Amino acid sequence: MAGECLRRVGWLAVLLAGPALAVDDAAVQRVIAGAQERRQALLTALLASPYPSSGAWRHEGFALAAYWLNQRTAEAEAGLQAVRAELLPAMAGTGESGFHWHAYLLERLVFLFGRDSPHYAGRLSPTAEALILELLWTWAAPRCRLEMTLPERDLWVWGSENHHAQAWSSFWGAAHLFAASPAYRDRRYDDGTTPAAMAAAFDAYFLRFARHRATGGLLVECNSDYGKYTLGGWYNLADFAPDPRLRLQFAQLLNLFWADWATEQFDGQRGGSRHRCYPGRNSTALSSIDGLPWYHFGLGAAKSKHPGHWCGATTFWRPDPVVVDLALDPAGRGVYTSTSRRLGLAATHAADAPLPNYAPPGHPFHSPQGVYALDPAAGLRRVSYVTPDYLLGASLLPAQPAASWTNISSQNRWDGVIFAGHPTARIFPQPLRPAKGSVYNASWSVVHRGVMLTQRLRESNAKGWRVWFDRALPRVERDGWVFVTAPRAYAAVRVVRGPTTWEPDSQAQHHEADAALDLGDWLACGDEFSPVILEVARREQCADLAAFQASVVGNPWDLTDGLLRYTSRLHQTTLTLDTTWRQPPSVDGQPVDFRPSKAFDSPFLSADFGAATVQIQKDARRLTLDFGPAG
Repeated sequence: MAGECLRRVGWLAVLLAGPALAVDDAAVQRVIAGAQERRQALLTALLASPYPSSGAWRHEGFALAAYWLNQRTAEAEAGLQAVRAELLPAMAGTGESGFHWHAYLLERLVFLFGRDSPHYAGRLSPTAEALILELLWTWAAPRCRLEMTLPERDLWVWGSENHHAQAWSSFWGAAHLFAASPAYRDRRYDDGTTPAAMAAAFDAYFLRFARHRATGGLLVECNSDYGKYTLGGWYNLADFAPDPRLRLQFAQLLNLFWADWATEQFDGQRGGSRHRCYPGRNSTALSSIDGLPWYHFGLGAAKSKHPGHWCGATTFWRPDPVVVDLALDPAGRGVYTSTSRRLGLAATHAADAPLPNYAPPGHPFHSPQGVYALDPAAGLRRVSYVTPDYLLGASLLPAQPAASWTNISSQNRWDGVIFAGHPTARIFPQPLRPAKGSVYNASWSVVHRGVMLTQRLRESNAKGWRVWFDRALPRVERDGWVFVTAPRAYAAVRVVRGPTTWEPDSQAQHHEADAALDLGDWLACGDEFSPVILEVARREQCADLAAFQASVVGNPWDLTDGLLRYTSRLHQTTLTLDTTWRQPPSVDGQPVDFRPSKAFDSPFLSADFGAATVQIQKDARRLTLDFGPAG
């Protein structure tokens, strides 16, 4: 039986298509052109039934639809008056107000429909435009400071990455609106800066940001659902920046983000490791930014009305044809490994201590979460093994104390496998959800081809260790292994040490208050530090499940002096994981390099770490993103 799998091992070679186009130009152009129809679906839905049902977002979404469709604009203006009444009182003083969740959306209304808009000028009445500018000035004047744009603070992150992105892009947008307004252009921020000078400083900041993040780690909250909030400001920059260089840089950054997404998804569901992935449905049923890909590619959940998707749904930016091709053709992409180098480690500051909350109460950098300073050399290697039938991925990182990492990197990391052909089919390990808060720095892994070894870390606040099995995956146990059959793949899981028990899903494991508990079961580990072995194969590699079982059961493995060594005959690789955390994992005898020279490395996406250019390619399509010189 083992031979029935092993004779099919030739598929391990990376499959690269020839020069012909697997997705023709007409299909690509239909998807790109269809963005207008998909946008129309959102706007029509928001006008008929605003989301959410109450509060500022409700009125902002209704206004976006009403002014775009040029219908019911009087109702939209009344709604903006309600937004003012709700949000203005929270902006007294200089502390945290929460207004950054709304500022970039309100700015989008002025950029699109204000007096000077090149798009739909004058749909926003002078009264409504003045109302929005009043809100923006009340928020920004005491909080936005020139020091926020200093180059030495480019890798400071306020609160969390998406909070920072929303706030800083909103400070950028507000400064440009003030500089263009006769009523505000001669005013000064509380730090004495003019709107024109502030706008120029934020332009320079975001030019540096795009240049660094393109090949210096992209997002810390990588593959997180929080990315939808980060992208909102990016769409505004790509659509409305007066500086054509800045518009181009963010158009390119969006192409890079979506190319990275496209190469790790099928059926609109992105796989691979995730950071800030909360326990519950976010882990068991969803993928990051679900709903937003539909507006660009017609993939995944349709017609989302979530506020985090409005900028993407109404942007004038369109993905390059090569990015669309990558998204539409999982089969044509074939089998490959995608690696990238990501940000996450905390920089040191003042006597080698992690950056404290340096600012006094009332300062814009002061927040309950403090300020993160990122190590520019990144610190972790993200690896995804991609096939048309499953995607296995993990963040490979050193076993370091939790304080070495920024919380926006170490919170709720997710490593595991998703399966094509079913929307929730997946397997992943996870610690118990704490009664309050989240887990940080919970585990580490090593992955190569279709094999992953993973273990809980001791330097963590995590408790417990379990493996999730979606109920769409029929399972059978044999010789210490749990085997499952996916629509187009097989998988095997072994808990290396200690007893195991099956437990149903529970409300306690969900971040949501009212979660449905009918998707899967947990294999609970009696030893919370037991390593777990996960091996996955495409069904076409083996004659049947019995052949896959035989190939796995016969694999050599041992745990000696704390070192777990596992050899997969099917995937022709040997992985080691030191369960005492003293040495890094290895692949085929070579220690994992957590800081590879490539920022992105796959057949479709390539860039040297810290370089100026990124190459995106598929078949005969090519795109070079040039982010220009540093600084």
